[in-house]
Amino acid sequence: MADGAAPERTTLAWQRTALTVLAGALLVSRLTLDALGPAAFVVVVVAIPLALWVLVESRLRHRRGHPQGGRSAAVLTVAVVALALTELGALLRSW
Repeated sequence: MADGAAPERTTLAWQRTALTVLAGALLVSRLTLDALGPAAFVVVVVAIPLALWVLVESRLRHRRGHPQGGRSAAVLTVAVVALALTELGALLRSW
């Protein structure tokens, strides 16, 4: 494992990012509830497991000393795309 604080900072950054995506999913779901109805909760159902996976993966990667792979970035991309599509659906529905 690399010496210094860089690995710990990287782990914390991934964890903050995952928590931000989770909070964004809850917020988008709440704000689009009127426009989409119960379908607005789909984004939460998608984002919660993905964000939790990134949280656990970042911590395990830090403990094992493995370098950053592309899986966490791909998982967070899927969650952000789900957020964007939900908001886009609410926007189009309100027109």
